[in-house]
Amino acid sequence: MSKHVANPQILVIADDFTGGNDAGVSLALTGMTVNVAFTLPCAEETDVLIVNSDSRALDAPQAAARVNALALACHADSRALWLKKMDSTLRGNLGAEVDALMQVTGKNLAIVAPAYPQAGRTTEQGLCLVHGVPVTETEFASDPKTPVASADICAVLQAQTSIKCRTMSLSDGLQRLQEPSVDMSQIWVVDAQSNADLDAIVGEVMKRNDSPLLVGSAGICDALARRVQRVSARRLLAIVGSMSEIAQRQIAAVSRDQQVETVFIDIEDMFKGTMDAHVARIIGVLASGKHCIVHTCPDKEARHHIPHLCARWQVSRAQLGEKICQFLGQLTRQVLDDVSPAALYLSGGDVAMAVAEALEATGFRITDRVAQCVPYGHFAGGRWQRPVMTKAGGFGDETTLRQVLHAIEEKMSE
Repeated sequence: MSKHVANPQILVIADDFTGGNDAGVSLALTGMTVNVAFTLPCAEETDVLIVNSDSRALDAPQAAARVNALALACHADSRALWLKKMDSTLRGNLGAEVDALMQVTGKNLAIVAPAYPQAGRTTEQGLCLVHGVPVTETEFASDPKTPVASADICAVLQAQTSIKCRTMSLSDGLQRLQEPSVDMSQIWVVDAQSNADLDAIVGEVMKRNDSPLLVGSAGICDALARRVQRVSARRLLAIVGSMSEIAQRQIAAVSRDQQVETVFIDIEDMFKGTMDAHVARIIGVLASGKHCIVHTCPDKEARHHIPHLCARWQVSRAQLGEKICQFLGQLTRQVLDDVSPAALYLSGGDVAMAVAEALEATGFRITDRVAQCVPYGHFAGGRWQRPVMTKAGGFGDETTLRQVLHAIEEKMSE
């Protein structure tokens, strides 16, 4: 398979190698592909790209310059979530590096939540505590390379940046994250004493269209992993738009498998604009570790109801087909923004094209074939870089979809 520049969904800048690994391990355990890059650009396909700036012991201007250069070299997509991995005891060049990342990414808000509750690190009234004691009263205050001069997180930040910093309680921070974007650059230090607090912070950050820069330790990375809920690397999302009888028999042949769950979408819902509930259900199926088969045809008689549907919604057959395809394309895009199954299976030519367009693909690179009639490859460009399989609606026999499920499980275990 040819290599291409990575287009990760999450980018992490860490100031040392072990810290970068700490940031990535919980995300990797969810099934996401996580690469810690030693050189840029990264040519490996990855969901998460972690870059080590090795800048903890540098002086502030050097650290800022290095972070600036590395962030620019990442060539990040505008939709990617940026995370600045920091030390939970405030060692390093926190203010300089946050300032540099905000400038490169164009973000005017940074949410700083360095708490790591399972290691005894909490943030209370803006202070960094270690097992309830200010960090300046612990061994970290006399660290031989990067001693910590203050437990006041805003004070540490403001020593290296002119961006206004303010301390917030958890409730205040969550409330303000629900409000419109700030106009001027700001840094918010938000209190957190438990994993649930960090989960709440990440949840609000992820809801925003203009995601702020997220700054924290391994604790915030663990919370991000819990929120993202990536799935087992062997699960398939199948979008079956074909109404052919063989396509329905293929679905029926796998529907009794305990590792498969089907999601039926009524065409009526497409005209009513009802999408969110279907998206949530599909995400839930994949998050549970099952293959998800999405289809729009409840039985072999449904195709005979097309004239009634066209009359009811006053559309032609062509317009009805276009509406179905557009709906399934946008549905797939929304699902893949939240979960990342092992592969995507698209049945029906028009549906496959609609999904490709929704995912902003510019082409399809074929590398293999499965189940005798299913091309296997990858979209060129776009938002989805994992495997894609396509099948003409009337092709194959009753075992085709089952063979596809077995093939993807085998490929992902290699």
